[in-house]
Amino acid sequence: MQAILSLPAVVAVGLFLITIAALEVGYLIGRRSGARDEDFTSQLSVIRGAALALLTFLIGFAFSGAGSRYIDRLDMIVKEANAIGTAYLRTMVLPEPQRSDLQETLRQYTADRIAIMQSQDQAEMDRVIARASQHHTRMWDAVLKGVAGDPQLMLVVLPPFNDLIDLHTTHLSASRRHIPMLVLGLLVAIAVLGFVLVGYGNGLKKRRYPVLNGLFCAITATAFWMTIDLDRPHYGLIRASYQPYIDQLASMKP
Repeated sequence: MQAILSLPAVVAVGLFLITIAALEVGYLIGRRSGARDEDFTSQLSVIRGAALALLTFLIGFAFSGAGSRYIDRLDMIVKEANAIGTAYLRTMVLPEPQRSDLQETLRQYTADRIAIMQSQDQAEMDRVIARASQHHTRMWDAVLKGVAGDPQLMLVVLPPFNDLIDLHTTHLSASRRHIPMLVLGLLVAIAVLGFVLVGYGNGLKKRRYPVLNGLFCAITATAFWMTIDLDRPHYGLIRASYQPYIDQLASMKP
């Protein structure tokens, strides 16, 4: 139930109602405007078709971008899980107590990644993300102590931990990339204009087409829903898989 009532679903329902309202407004305007000549009707058809074609193009473009970002996030999860695994294996060459300290920190770090992916509470996610910097500092200090005075060991152990820290920033940046609100607002405005024109044409003929127009509204709203849902994998029905983190944590059992 929580997933169904997520932000993308609310946007989809809201857009469906907006398009229905736009149809009705256009219908009332067309019905009251009186009869028009054939040239006007032909020009209206051209403009209406162009507006709907532009809406279709923009939704397709937005969906393509959202899908690309979704795939990038999935790839980033795999890369980060692999980096954690590599760093964990490299700790095997370190002396105690740094080895045990690093391994425990890496297990906590991986568990935090899972907690972030499972949570839908933004405040909780922010707290866990902020804790990552503490883990980074703790890991780096332990690594430096473990490789102190051994240049060859530094070349083996330091790079994977450096990659792990860098990937955190990259993954965080990728998770915050979404369709700009200005673009979403433009899509909604074009959708409203297109449906007003459709309703206006119906009003000129003094006839509604509830089934056809309702289906078109539902399709448009669903396309928006899927685009926004795909662009925000922490919420909604399409969730980014964090199975690589789970598998990695299972392999790091003490």
